[in-house]
Amino acid sequence: MRSPLYAELSCGGQTVRLDGLVGGRGLRVTSGGIEGWWSTPDPKWSLTERQSADGAHEVADGMALYSARTVTVHAVAMGRDRDDAKALLDSLLAMAHGRARLRVVDSSEDTFCEGLVSVQAGDEWHPGAILADVTLTCPDPRRLATAAESAVMLPASASLTAGLSYGEGGRGLAYPLDYGKGALDARNVCTVTNHGTSTAWPTIRVSRGMADVELLAACAGRASTLSLAGTCTTEVTIDCRTRTAATARTDVTRRLTGAGALGVPAGETMRLALLSAGTGSVSVELRDTYV
Repeated sequence: MRSPLYAELSCGGQTVRLDGLVGGRGLRVTSGGIEGWWSTPDPKWSLTERQSADGAHEVADGMALYSARTVTVHAVAMGRDRDDAKALLDSLLAMAHGRARLRVVDSSEDTFCEGLVSVQAGDEWHPGAILADVTLTCPDPRRLATAAESAVMLPASASLTAGLSYGEGGRGLAYPLDYGKGALDARNVCTVTNHGTSTAWPTIRVSRGMADVELLAACAGRASTLSLAGTCTTEVTIDCRTRTAATARTDVTRRLTGAGALGVPAGETMRLALLSAGTGSVSVELRDTYV
């Protein structure tokens, strides 16, 4: 199994880095690599054989589902002495009882997944090294790009400055001519692209001041609409994968319709248009997605 350039494990505001095996003191990924990272998780489908014909009954596309992802990092804590190695191991054990994020950077691909951590230390005794298997059990089998693609939409009614610039003090046209943002601006529309291998789901944030938000989405030859009823007195975050909407303190999913239709298939681009008026903004965030 190939080794990554490096991996990072984060939980509760703390981050530890696991580099390749070459080098001195530190947490390192052994030649055993990382299991369960580049492969798909276990399939959840089963086939029923046909009784009077060859083969099995067909499985619908929507039933090609996967189990939770289990990732195991084969690591070693390499210290200056036994106490130092134990301190490095303790930095991994400190990830217990929390939801952790494992980030792996491999060549040009930089992705992460989130789950619960367990650590199994090796039984063999070495004066300055401790072998350990770090396992992350991820309820969501998807790997997501660490860097998200994002865009911001403003209501179409937002004031735009347009017109010729007559120069300072009105002394004639200023060259090159400036027709203002209004000539080219379409700030109530945006596009986001999924460069991954599996359907990606956007996260949408509606700022304070927006009311009765309506988004029109077009992707892969289909159109859909997302609506959020009511006035936003604080920011509302919409998770299109879970089809939920929430503020910092309150679930407001009851106000939401149409979020489940906003998936972006692999290699596709989604165009969104904000059809609502208001004094705020709507931001869209999409991460390349892999299974």
